[in-house]
Amino acid sequence: MQRTTWAASTGTSVPADADVDRRTPLGGPDPAGRPRRVAWGQAVRVVLWPLAVGSLLHLAVRSSTGTASDLAILWRSGASLAAGGPLYDARLEFIYPPLAGWLFAPLGLLPFRGALVVVVLVGLAAVAAATVLLLRLVGIRATSPVLPGALLVLANSRPLIGLLDQGNVDTVLLLAEAGVIALLVARRDIAAGALLGAVCAVKPTLAPVVIALVLLGRGRALLAAATSGVVLTAVGVLTVPDRAVFFSDVLPLLAGGNRPELAPFNRSLHGAAVQLGLPPALDLGLRVAAFGLACWVAWRRRSRPQAPLEVVPLLMLGTLLASSFSWANYSIYLLPLLVTVVRRDSLVRTWPAWAGVYLFATNDAWHVEGLTGVPDTFLRLLPLAGWLLLLGACAVAAHRSDTAAPSRWPRLSPSGARGVAAHPPDTVDQVDSQPLTRPRDDGGPARRRHARPARWAPWGSNPQPAD
Repeated sequence: MQRTTWAASTGTSVPADADVDRRTPLGGPDPAGRPRRVAWGQAVRVVLWPLAVGSLLHLAVRSSTGTASDLAILWRSGASLAAGGPLYDARLEFIYPPLAGWLFAPLGLLPFRGALVVVVLVGLAAVAAATVLLLRLVGIRATSPVLPGALLVLANSRPLIGLLDQGNVDTVLLLAEAGVIALLVARRDIAAGALLGAVCAVKPTLAPVVIALVLLGRGRALLAAATSGVVLTAVGVLTVPDRAVFFSDVLPLLAGGNRPELAPFNRSLHGAAVQLGLPPALDLGLRVAAFGLACWVAWRRRSRPQAPLEVVPLLMLGTLLASSFSWANYSIYLLPLLVTVVRRDSLVRTWPAWAGVYLFATNDAWHVEGLTGVPDTFLRLLPLAGWLLLLGACAVAAHRSDTAAPSRWPRLSPSGARGVAAHPPDTVDQVDSQPLTRPRDDGGPARRRHARPARWAPWGSNPQPAD
């Protein structure tokens, strides 16, 4: 909606995109003595876009000149497969499904630095595209200053910095997650399922989305995901020479929590239990409880108009907590849940939720030099604490929203039939199109008036203005 303001001297409204002299200082009058409107949206865009682009370029240059330990593993395995050799090495550093080897084989034909530049640029483009798509799903256009603000935050966040520094491909999987959510919101279930199955055949990080399909009742998407996943996995298994290694060695390794030398980097509840020496029974109980709580919250939110935006990342959050191994950088998959903060009934519209985001998303180092033992372990587990705090905040918000008093907004379709409300209460916050200031009748200074929402008639098709 178009924002308007009222001139105190004339009582007329001025549209937000009116051709005003933006060089006028804040509150400075025009030659006729009337106050001028400051284009805040344009001012914020002018500030944020250079900051966002500069931060992304700096991240790209730094990542392209780093060691990229993860990409080195993928590059060596892809080069070996392209040369007719085995895909899996003796140390089992490459733990992807067989089909992934053929996708990394073209990278193996490039010099390592060239492959690193390609992966970093593709990763940045994928993150930017995923951000644009997710913001569009919640009603934020690409011209909004929210987009450069979100990109600026991402460019300085721990998950994106870590993924690009290591040359990881999870940035592309974030775009795939956003694509699956967008297709589910658009009710294109078969396309969403086919995309999900194809992604899981390459790297099954998004496998928890299958449970989300069950909770959402998307049977066609579930069938499409199973079909595409099985077919593509069979293609990879039949075309890789050492296919048996994946079943005999890789899968048991992943079930046990990855290689032992990586245990200090495990941020799941299982990793915390191992590092703190907790009993196995307590470890199992905590993991089951965390995943069960995430499923409960997702179940309570499954009937929302844009339920996939919350259900999918909630299942990813539960998996990060309950998995046998979780990197802190996997927090990038929670981005769809975080962008819903602009919606009035969002689960993350509380300060505890964003306190948790701070713990797992910022690059702040809390480690004290020379600190050892349990205190140092607790500091290293701050991302896990952030995940737990975020899940707890979402659970409380879901419980409160479902137990609150019924809203006075009935579920009406645009035509007046009972159904989904034409303007449901969970819509995106927007600046109301009603004027915020009006001149007083006695000629005094303008007083501020907060616009009240329209009142919907129970059986009519047109909203009645508030009293």
